[in-house]
Parts: sequence; structure tokens; C-alpha cells
Amino acid sequence: MDAEEGFSQLVRQAQLGDRQSLDRLAEAVAPRLQAYIYRLMLNHDLAQDLLQETLLKMLERIKELEHPERLWAWLFRTALGQAQHYYRDRARAEAIEISARSRRRLSEYLVEDHEDGLSYAMRRELCEATVDAMARLQLTYRNVLSLRCFEQMSYAEIAEALECKELRARVLFFRAKRSLTRQLVRRGFAKGLLVTALGLFGLLTSPGEGTSAGAVTASTLSVGAVAKFVGFAGTSSGMAVIVSIAGVSLTLTMEHFIYALFLFGLACFSVVIALLWDA
Repeated sequence: MDAEEGFSQLVRQAQLGDRQSLDRLAEAVAPRLQAYIYRLMLNHDLAQDLLQETLLKMLERIKELEHPERLWAWLFRTALGQAQHYYRDRARAEAIEISARSRRRLSEYLVEDHEDGLSYAMRRELCEATVDAMARLQLTYRNVLSLRCFEQMSYAEIAEALECKELRARVLFFRAKRSLTRQLVRRGFAKGLLVTALGLFGLLTSPGEGTSAGAVTASTLSVGAVAKFVGFAGTSSGMAVIVSIAGVSLTLTMEHFIYALFLFGLACFSVVIALLWDA
């Protein structure tokens, strides 16, 4: 029996009133759930508080979970709701806090040999810049990055957790990684270091000693051409490109003008759809 099937079995038994199974389930999901919440909040004590609130919700509402095999999407959605309520109540983000455990991991990582082409000083600076950049992202972006890069969820699973269409999940991820990349570039790091930066963040926030988040690769960051087009079209840079296409089309032949007009209309339609989704 694999781990996911084991979770599903515990859920079914808990739904039948087995208190011991419910306690075992809470104990089993806590480490992974705590790491997820910590990546959202970047504050260890706050993550612990929201973990307890999320587990309490799970204990109270376990019978509402119609599909036990979708436990994690349900738990992540519940935890995100707790985080959103917290920020709404306070209308501001908490200060960044890296736990002592994370600092130990960073120290251990820095003294090891790595094939990333970075010096000790550059690697430390990248770690600090990544944590600061992640803290500056909006909660929605940190969430989708965590689900995709560290929870290793497919876009279909992310869409289920966010209760949206898969294309929207892909677009959100594209915008999240674009926002993170731009912040790292402002700090002097090359775009190609995004995978390394995310890997470092996953290491610092992994569930427990001797464990780590799933490996972040270039394929993890792929969203597909359609999502990339829609995601870019909804940005200020994308709008500028669309306007440029429209301007250039005025100097073309009629055949080219019609083709450019078609592309312009398609881009505008994508922007409208993207804006409606973000509303």
C-alpha cells in the first residue's frame, strides 16, 4: 500500500467514526502541511498556529470530504483559507522569519560542494535574496509556486486545490515565476538561476530533518504555450507588444494587415479572459 492509499484508508476509517484513525491521520499529515503553511507565511510560530487551526478544521469536517483520495487538495485549500483570513484580519504581512532549523540547513548547504558555478558568498546571497523575494510575492503566487515546485502537484491537481480551471492554474504559475524571476534579476542574479533559487528555498523549508522538497527542474517550470501567451498578454509588457503589433500592421500589405489584425484580436481576447479570471 503506497502512502497516498494509506492516507485515503485513514480518511475512510475516520469518517466511520474511528477516533484512533483520525488521530493517526492528523499526526501523519502534520509535517507536510506545516511545511506548506510555512512557505506561505514565512514565519515559524505563525505557521504552527495556522497548522493547528487547519488540523482542527480537518477534525471537524472530515466527513465532508467526498473523495478521500483528494485529501491533500482539500487540506491545502483549507490551509490557504486560514492564511487568507489571517492577512485579511491584519491587512499586512508579518516580518520574515527564518527558523533556527532552516539556518542550520543553510549553513550545512553552504559548506558542501555544488555544481551550480556559484561561490560561497554568491550562494549565501542567493539564499537571502530568494527568501526576501518570496516574501514580497503576493500570497496567491507563493501558494501556486509551493504547490507546483515543492508539493510536486500536477496542474490538474493545483486547479482542484484552487477550485479553478487548469489553464488558470498554469497562467497563475507562469505569472508567479515571472514575478519571482524579475525580483531576483533586480538583485543582480541571472534568470537561469531560478531553478537553483527555488531549490534552495525548498531545502530551507522542507518538512523535517533528513527530508527535502521534491527536486525543482526546468520541466517543473514549464506551463505550455497557451498559458504562457495568456499570462504574458495580461501584463503591461504584453499590452505594449500588442499595441506595437497594431502600429506595425498599418504599414503592411492588406493580406498581412488582416493577419496582424487577427493576431491582435486573439491577443485582446486572451487579455479579456485573463482579466476576467483575475477579477
